[in-house]
Amino acid sequence: MQKQEAWWKGAVIYQLIPRSFADGNADGIGDLQGLANRLGYLRWLGVDAIWLTPLYPSPLEDGGYDITDFKDIHPELGDLASFHRFLTAAHDQGIKVILDLVLNHTSVLHPWFQRARWAKKGSQERDVYVWNDDENRYCDAPVLFRKFESSNWEWDEVAQQYYFHRFLRHQPDLNYENSWVQDQMLEVIDFWIERGVDGFRLDAVPFLFESEGSRCEGLPETHAFLKKVRQRVDSHSRDILLLAEAIQPINEAASYLDDKELHGAFNFVLTAHLFAAVANGECKQLRLCLEKSQQAVSGSRWALPLRNHDELWLGDGHLIPVGIIQTIRDGLHQGHGHWLNWGINRRLAPLLNGDLRANRLLNALLYSLPGMPCIYYGDELGMGDWPGLRDRDPNRTPMAWTSVRNGGFSSAPDPLLVLPPITSPGYDYRVVNVEVQKQLPGSLLNWHRRMLTCRRLLPALRHGDFKLLESSHPSVIVYSRTCETMTVLVAANFSAAGSSLRLDLSKWKGKRTREVLWGCEYPTADKDWFIYLPSYGFSWWLIGEVDDSIR
Repeated sequence: MQKQEAWWKGAVIYQLIPRSFADGNADGIGDLQGLANRLGYLRWLGVDAIWLTPLYPSPLEDGGYDITDFKDIHPELGDLASFHRFLTAAHDQGIKVILDLVLNHTSVLHPWFQRARWAKKGSQERDVYVWNDDENRYCDAPVLFRKFESSNWEWDEVAQQYYFHRFLRHQPDLNYENSWVQDQMLEVIDFWIERGVDGFRLDAVPFLFESEGSRCEGLPETHAFLKKVRQRVDSHSRDILLLAEAIQPINEAASYLDDKELHGAFNFVLTAHLFAAVANGECKQLRLCLEKSQQAVSGSRWALPLRNHDELWLGDGHLIPVGIIQTIRDGLHQGHGHWLNWGINRRLAPLLNGDLRANRLLNALLYSLPGMPCIYYGDELGMGDWPGLRDRDPNRTPMAWTSVRNGGFSSAPDPLLVLPPITSPGYDYRVVNVEVQKQLPGSLLNWHRRMLTCRRLLPALRHGDFKLLESSHPSVIVYSRTCETMTVLVAANFSAAGSSLRLDLSKWKGKRTREVLWGCEYPTADKDWFIYLPSYGFSWWLIGEVDDSIR
């Protein structure tokens, strides 16, 4: 019997922050009960899986990525019993659940670190973390949080040594040279798989090991450990997704996608090229990036985000070409003054200056390119942000559900809210919310739902072959997605002006052609096929006959 395809092939992933999504007990903080209450919305929208940012106990100095216990739930969110109820409810709705797993570091308040700092130098307990007497070691490793930190080392008065931290000073790096650390993290993976989770987004995977004279990123030892993770996951009887957050150039990120390593990785380079194409209205560099991505890893193993809970990461020229970074800086004017660490700290809609045409264009590309599209909660509404909040909190404000106080997120008094709801002009939660947009046929929310419905009904868009086609216009990119039963042709105009061009469809000559979203008939495919795309316009065409149910 042929093995069934893994559930994540072409899946649409919805990222949410549980503390900001829905409050189920009126304390002002989103929780698992509130999330369970809103699962019907996610099923209605049409997503396949939800990715939850960290749920674990934490002092919350970095949004939960500073963990004190990998095998429990933060009490503000619930407990293991409420997690089980939520997970069961999600599975009943046909929705998979992906946990954020932070492999690289813990909080300084984690019992492991407290034991380590009081233990003798060179002892097994001290060796759980990376310590040194010299803060100049590993000096070629860039400081990632350059706005907040000037060094990757922090002096500890109790230990009388420096400890290594690639992230913030309250997040000490675990020492993966220590086999005990590796065993403990593999046990964490077992723990959550046994409780029924469907996958892990592995946070910051390039940074697990260190080596002098290198950037301390993606070392051979890191790949060797990730192969152990894959073996452990494969020892379970279910398909479990391992998705890498590897903020690396395409070829380096692709190295995690060995058949014996991880299943998927985020393509942050492609994200930057999409924004650059909108910024300058040209597609040449985007085409080259797509070609490189498919040459590195063909098929649908790339996860494709537009925005997420972090800044739009662009880097220092190592990740993204300097020319692309400058294009984004110059062309996306709403990013000016919102630069944080190595990127732009804005949500999608404000970054595009509220332009729904550009918003729809980028999402149409996301839904039709090979890979796993990732939607950040609220972006399906065009939610705004709150510049001026601490760190990356401008992008992490409460979900807008209704026009009532606090957007229906919580009935708690305003001072108790985890973060303030959006009230800025053009993005006020009393206008930009789920309840209002559901009632408007032309809303961005209903547009997303229709696009996801089309994607679900057209297998070519989920896992079909990808081929870039020639375009006679510098602002228009054209490609096809093809499976055994159908071909979908995609054309997208990145210019603020309308664009006309000729396409050569002689490969499909004589076949019936119709526009996907509305089912409009087009002239049959031919060698000379002339099309017009409006400002930031796009179109999907279905070439050939398929089942009538998709009309």
